[in-house]
Amino acid sequence: MKILFVNPLKDYIDRITESVPDGFEVKIMSLDSDVSEMCEEAADADFIISGVDVPEDVFRAAKNVKFIQYMSSGYGQLSLPVLNELGVPVAQMKTHSISVAEHALTLMLTLLRRIPASMELMREGKWRQELDETSYSELYGKTVGIVGLGNIGRWVGKIVHHGFGANVVFYDNAEIPLTVSELISARQVSLSELMAVSDVVCLSVPLNEESDRMIGRDELAMMKRSGVLVNVGRGEVVDETALIEFLRDGRIAGAGLDVYQSEPLDLSSELLRLDQVVCTPHMAGVGWENVQRRIETVWHNFDTVLRGGVPSGVITTVKRAAVTVDA
Repeated sequence: MKILFVNPLKDYIDRITESVPDGFEVKIMSLDSDVSEMCEEAADADFIISGVDVPEDVFRAAKNVKFIQYMSSGYGQLSLPVLNELGVPVAQMKTHSISVAEHALTLMLTLLRRIPASMELMREGKWRQELDETSYSELYGKTVGIVGLGNIGRWVGKIVHHGFGANVVFYDNAEIPLTVSELISARQVSLSELMAVSDVVCLSVPLNEESDRMIGRDELAMMKRSGVLVNVGRGEVVDETALIEFLRDGRIAGAGLDVYQSEPLDLSSELLRLDQVVCTPHMAGVGWENVQRRIETVWHNFDTVLRGGVPSGVITTVKRAAVTVDA
């Protein structure tokens, strides 16, 4: 069976090709390839493994495909209605939640403990001389507000509550089962209440029409002056211009950002010059353990499809492949 792997990250190429089960062959194509060539290869593919930004024409040319697996937590530039029109199950990766949640926690602690500022003082040869204890904070007892209680948000909630003794509130425009919120001891609130009561606001919401610029000037104005904002979701969820203004004026205490409105982040961005901001290059999901989990998920999902089951992470209305083959 033919697998077309389009726009792969380099860390996955060898690991995928070295682990191909019997009965499968993999064709790897970068986005540098001609679109017509990609469409030609897609036409007789049984499965597609996709990176981000793969042209829509490639998916539409895959008339015989049984299942499409994104290697990312998002699903590129294509809207869910477009993916639903394909008539086959399309899945996103859910394995990254642990890595992203741990990264979110790292950003929180780095901001609260003022690690970059402390390192800068040490570089200047200052050993506690200018250390102001009132500007350092613990996570214990703080209120962490999670915007988007999906897989990432749930991991964040469990870690900060059970591991650090923080209180957790959350906002999500999707219906969250009561058992889920009870499991991580999180209380559902409105977005405005979350912004007002949280010491740490953690954004882990996907980008869609409802979340685009969800956190704007009005929402930032609700935050405590001592509050910090962490974004491990999508950069477009935040009005970046307003965020910079609030940080510059000291109207919020800090921000930890892994995602941005435009990526890669422009080197001239003021975010890189503000002392109270910690920036990382959209790397929250990075980690060799996560690479291994994603590859295992690919082969497990392919096997599930061929056995007539529902693969994990399906985001489309079609959950099972229309045609199954004895595996």
